[in-house]
Amino acid sequence: MSDHVSRFAIEWAHCDAAGIVFYPYFYVWFDQATERLFKARGLSYATLEREFGALGMPLLETGATYQNPCRLGDEVEMRSRVADWQRKTLLITHRIDHVDGRRALEGFERRAWVVRDAQAPRGMRAVAIPEDVKRRFA
Repeated sequence: MSDHVSRFAIEWAHCDAAGIVFYPYFYVWFDQATERLFKARGLSYATLEREFGALGMPLLETGATYQNPCRLGDEVEMRSRVADWQRKTLLITHRIDHVDGRRALEGFERRAWVVRDAQAPRGMRAVAIPEDVKRRFA
């Protein structure tokens, strides 16, 4: 499975008073990377809804393990990939490294593949992920 790679600099708006990235930004970056990962394979969120009826991929579980802090001005590289496909869920992993090779953190998102369902308590239900979607990541 191929990775989506992005490279960026840590900016003032990302940092707390100590000049270290405020941790919620990592989760924003994870979410953005997931969207870009799918979009790079011709699967924008609009396409997922139009072609597959997917309402989205809501989070079921997420987490991160931090190794080296990201500080103001640091250049980092983020690698994201679908690490595991289950019937109705997928696991996306994210790794952020400093450009000097030090690992900053490793994180993950477990997401469900859902469609609208007016009869379901939350207005949606998880369904099997289409094989055509999985093939685009092979």
